[in-house]
Amino acid sequence: MRSFVTGGLLLLGSSAWAGEVRFNGEGHAMHPVWSVDGRYVAFEVNSLSGGSASLFVSEVQGEIAKDGVRIALPGGGTAMSGTNQVVINPTWMREGYVVFEGSNQGGNYRIYYRAAAGGAASELIPTTAMPGDMTFPMVSPDGKTLVFVSDQTGNGDIRTRDTQTSKIGQVTQSSHSEMFPIFGPDNTKIVYTRKDGGGQDVFEVPVAGGTETEIAGGGGDQTRPNYVAGGAIAFFDNSRGTDLWDVVVFSAGQKKTLARDVRLPQRARPAVTPDQQWVSWAWNDPTKSDKIVLARTDGSKTVTIDTNFTACGEPALTKQNGRILLAYTALPQSGADWRSLHVVDVTDRLQ
Repeated sequence: MRSFVTGGLLLLGSSAWAGEVRFNGEGHAMHPVWSVDGRYVAFEVNSLSGGSASLFVSEVQGEIAKDGVRIALPGGGTAMSGTNQVVINPTWMREGYVVFEGSNQGGNYRIYYRAAAGGAASELIPTTAMPGDMTFPMVSPDGKTLVFVSDQTGNGDIRTRDTQTSKIGQVTQSSHSEMFPIFGPDNTKIVYTRKDGGGQDVFEVPVAGGTETEIAGGGGDQTRPNYVAGGAIAFFDNSRGTDLWDVVVFSAGQKKTLARDVRLPQRARPAVTPDQQWVSWAWNDPTKSDKIVLARTDGSKTVTIDTNFTACGEPALTKQNGRILLAYTALPQSGADWRSLHVVDVTDRLQ
């Protein structure tokens, strides 16, 4: 059964509608993040008012998704309400655990985890090991290390945690704010952004710490970096001096623009296929807002996915049973109250 938006409330039926990931409550679906095996998708729901945000997990098989289940933090709220909680920025461990940041009742942002299949959420790093705020968690491709940002020193420095020993390391130490860390495909490097003055710049550093390399800087913001094929780095860039964003790939000392005037996701990076060969985005242009675009990272091929919706955005890509699945958010129709989340199989379009 398809869901309907009425008076700002999402009304749910008893069975999933092909392609739609449904959830109980009201708000905009945003920032979908796939599990490593493509079996689950975590996504945020935010009404953009009231200072709260929820995290849901849905089990997906092809284009059929079960209803999303809300994750509640320990110590407040419930799996149905999540009252006064902010639960955002999911990442996944190979064992099927979703890791995320959350703030309960206006307190510090801490890092939590929960099994995708269900159960209670637990705090990953106790305050006795590291007090203060911890944000932007990301698990390494081999699952052995967690990277995050801690305000215990500076204005937010990059730290790591060994998932086997729980040992915490420090990667950066500066007076500026670091954000959006992510591991390279060989687990030896981290790329991230640094807020310096009025803009963000992109840097790369060994996981063990040491000499940083500036990847992109200058005017405007270069933000949300993600690794693509051949160790290249894709990011969003507004250095043209406008409020519009471009998708840029940096490789061998050169910047290449894949697309101009794209829709900037709420928190997500440029979406990349698991083999890192394709990057996806949505257009900022209202006349193209019913489309999601995928392009080879070398610019050799571009594919446009037409949808039945409007204001499309926030693409996320995964591989499940040999098939490439695309998740994205959109308004059901112009003037609708809330953004919904959808899944489509795009395998045949990428041949």
